[in-house]
Amino acid sequence: MDCYKVSPDWLIEIRSPDQSTLDIQHKILHCLSKGTELARIIDNQQKQIWVWKNQELLFVYADNDRIPTLDNISELTVATVMAMTQQR
Repeated sequence: MDCYKVSPDWLIEIRSPDQSTLDIQHKILHCLSKGTELARIIDNQQKQIWVWKNQELLFVYADNDRIPTLDNISELTVATVMAMTQQR
């Protein structure tokens, strides 16, 4: 991961069933340490979204919880995001 010179402002990972949550968290924590402002793991199986904002602790959101966003992006709920990830 150290090959990247710039970290993204916003990072979203959609966890697949065979993917290690610890590996995703490692990537997210690395990006947060390099300046990423907001990171999320979308877990469709658990119907949860894990959110890190700046250097704050992890928060886990579910159902109709509103998840944090950056700037002028409208507020979203977990249910809305889950519905969007299920569309094909």
